[in-house]
Amino acid sequence: MEPVYSQIDAILSQMRSVVQAMCEQDPDFYAKHPMQLLAEADEQAIKSVTETWTLPEEYVYFLQHYVPQSVSWSTDDYINLDIYGAKDLPDGQLGYNYNPVTDEVIEDWPRSFLVIANDEGDPYCIDLSRGDTVIYTAEHGRGVWDFAVAYDNLSELLRSALRPRSITETDVEEMEDFIYNKVMITGAGADKLKTLLFIKKWFKCDYGQAKAHLEAAPLLVFKGLESVAAKVANELASIGAEYEVSQISFTEFVQR
Repeated sequence: MEPVYSQIDAILSQMRSVVQAMCEQDPDFYAKHPMQLLAEADEQAIKSVTETWTLPEEYVYFLQHYVPQSVSWSTDDYINLDIYGAKDLPDGQLGYNYNPVTDEVIEDWPRSFLVIANDEGDPYCIDLSRGDTVIYTAEHGRGVWDFAVAYDNLSELLRSALRPRSITETDVEEMEDFIYNKVMITGAGADKLKTLLFIKKWFKCDYGQAKAHLEAAPLLVFKGLESVAAKVANELASIGAEYEVSQISFTEFVQR
């Protein structure tokens, strides 16, 4: 697997853990207002966006594994960052490159810019003419779009969504209520083939790459909320793999 894809997988795993932690923190609210971050996009949605735009492979991979349902990100840098999934991408362009009310193309919008996220109207874009995932942003409502580079690549944008807000004493007390664990595969265990198949599925890699991962053990397969780590550990136990579970700090959790 390409290193950039491994980075995206790791960040998405952290994002899913954060979403689950939020839901578990306030189950009554999220029972009424469901929020999920799924890992497998609808094939038709991917087909639609890749036929509409020529997208960087890195970004296509992200869209295949980032499926938000009522998910947004709030940090010191963002009020309410909405990172689009494949199904959201077409409608995400409205108001930027096209006015659906007047049915007109908006002439001052850069033709090659694709909006992949927005924070209360401020767009975050990639320039499709470049073929990479450098992220550009500009403030809306200024009368003219004055774009500047916000991040050097997609992974940096995703990591920025995970940065915790400035911590107050109250925040610290609340965070102490959560326990974060990491799960490491330490050996093949009783059935090497089953362990290799688990690694192949988990990291979305081929058999040769799975074998290389296992040979490089200890291998980090998950870090996040204790309840989710327990499920990963139970799956590893069911196939007889050798593994370790250890507690980590919130700071270690949000690190790469």
